[in-house]
Amino acid sequence: MTATNCSVRALRRGDAGAVRAILEATGWEEQHIRAAVQNAEYYAAQPEGHAAFVATVDDSDDAVVVGFIFVELHVWNMLAQIQGLALHPDWRKQGRAAALVAHAEAFARSQNARGVYVDTPTANLGGCAFYVACAYNAAYVMPRYYADHEDGVTFQKFFAPSGA
Repeated sequence: MTATNCSVRALRRGDAGAVRAILEATGWEEQHIRAAVQNAEYYAAQPEGHAAFVATVDDSDDAVVVGFIFVELHVWNMLAQIQGLALHPDWRKQGRAAALVAHAEAFARSQNARGVYVDTPTANLGGCAFYVACAYNAAYVMPRYYADHEDGVTFQKFFAPSGA
């Protein structure tokens, strides 16, 4: 399938099972899957300053969820942070992840954010290349950032000031 049949919608409470299935297919460890499922349930409640979206195969009511993104606005610096992004391996390289990021950026803009940032392991070469392709810049490396002492890298994208 191609990205032309990509639909993105707000994450719903019933999507937590799809989040689990995506992460299991991706090979995530169980403790990380549980945390992402909890985040899905939290973000589905749509507390202020948070948003979550899912990518589906089509736009019908019974469409298959193939990816998700969580985004949180930090009011103290008016930057939005991507807190989670994953796509089922069978549906990668078709524009769905980019569509999810575009929705996260639209949310950030709607909240008057100055930009968006995301952290990922430096060893996640595919993820790093993806964010660069989405016009994010590598800002800095964080040694031993993750629990397994893996280094992380922060990518950021600032929006042009309104009226500029």
